[in-house]
Amino acid sequence: MAQIQKTEKSWNVSGDMTMAHAPALLPESRHLPAEARLVVDFAEVTHVDTATLSVMFEWLRHAQKKRCDLRFARLPKNLQSLMALYGVTELIPQK
Repeated sequence: MAQIQKTEKSWNVSGDMTMAHAPALLPESRHLPAEARLVVDFAEVTHVDTATLSVMFEWLRHAQKKRCDLRFARLPKNLQSLMALYGVTELIPQK
């Protein structure tokens, strides 16, 4: 199961962000800071699939509404491969 450790300027995601666990992370978009910058660190994410991309895009949509400068950091290689496969690498802001 994926978990998020939150600090003022970053979220550190850990665990599985797969179809079975990613939907539980969707409500976290309500907690994105307004008019601020936030980095979501994926260094401790162990498994990903297309649901991970869905969560990322949902967070980006909410961040845009809140004028939050949301960036993603230390993406796992397999997630980077999925991003390239679906042609969305340029749509995901990275630190």
